[in-house]
Order: sequence, then structure tokens, then C-alpha cells
Amino acid sequence: YFKTVQTSETTYTPFIGPSDRAATHLNEEIMKTYREALKPFYYDSSRFDTYLEQLGIQYPTIKPPDDRGGN
Repeated sequence: YFKTVQTSETTYTPFIGPSDRAATHLNEEIMKTYREALKPFYYDSSRFDTYLEQLGIQYPTIKPPDDRGGN
């Protein structure tokens, strides 16, 4: 219904084109400063199955029941 009735006459026109590139040059100086500090956070697929495992995060997390009588 959404596609066929409500938005049947609406067309999306993106602001950027297929040849537009990200302006990564704007962060060049910042990356020079912090690149080495960020390396420990790069995902190492040879040692870990997931990035969450690398960070020591167990997923899914299960929350204990609410003390107010909820689930």
C-alpha cells in the first residue's frame, strides 16, 4: 500500500551522485594525530570471530527481570 498508493507518484532524488566521493581529506590531520592510538581497536579477524568478541562484549546480553513485577 505504501509503495503502490501512498508514494506511487513520489520519486527520490539523491543530493549526491554516483561519482561523488567522501571528503576524507577534511580529516587528514586528525587521522595523523590519532591513527596509532586507534590501532588496538582495529578488528583482527585472525584472532577473533567477531568484533564484539575482540572487545570482550558478550552478546546477546540478557537483562535480569524487573523488580517491579515486570518481565
